[in-house]
Amino acid sequence: MRNLCLRCLRPTGFCLCGDLPSIRSACQVVLLQHPREARLAICTARMAHLSLPGSELHRGVVFEEHPRVRELCARPDAALLFPGAGAVLAEERAAAPPGVLFVIDGTWHLAAKIVKVNPSLAALPRISLAPAEPSGYAGLRKEPEAHCLSTIEAVALALGTLERDPARYEPLRAAFRRSVARQLACAEDGRKSPRHRIRGVREPLG
Repeated sequence: MRNLCLRCLRPTGFCLCGDLPSIRSACQVVLLQHPREARLAICTARMAHLSLPGSELHRGVVFEEHPRVRELCARPDAALLFPGAGAVLAEERAAAPPGVLFVIDGTWHLAAKIVKVNPSLAALPRISLAPAEPSGYAGLRKEPEAHCLSTIEAVALALGTLERDPARYEPLRAAFRRSVARQLACAEDGRKSPRHRIRGVREPLG
């Protein structure tokens, strides 16, 4: 087994830590990660978590009995970054941004399942995005629609729009693009699939 960076949990030769910025957002980002996403080599929820001091990362599917998630869901200024009926574009929430922003990390199918089985999340006001360009995942992971983004890209776009300062969060997207480039180079070298982690590695959520 290769040596791993204990912070980003990537092999030391592919450590992301030097690329990750440290940006304290105006609202608190709470990432809810489906367990399957933790197996991917580019775990963009963890990248976002490491880059945003004060953010939280919780893994699971059902969070209704999770004390911390329930506490944050109960806040009157909480919102969910997820499209759907009643969702308001982030531009329209910039005048009154949320204090807590929940973000679900998973494929669209898995993310929709998490919303469905968590009534507290489903009841939150929703914020949606209108990206001007496709995801930087091109060549590594196929998104179902052109407007779909990775978790870290969605977080960067949402925060930049809500704070009316997109350039402030561009380093998040830049770090993601560099990570994708490294993974693609790894695949071209004939190594294992660039999408998945080393078997047996458990990811801490701190």
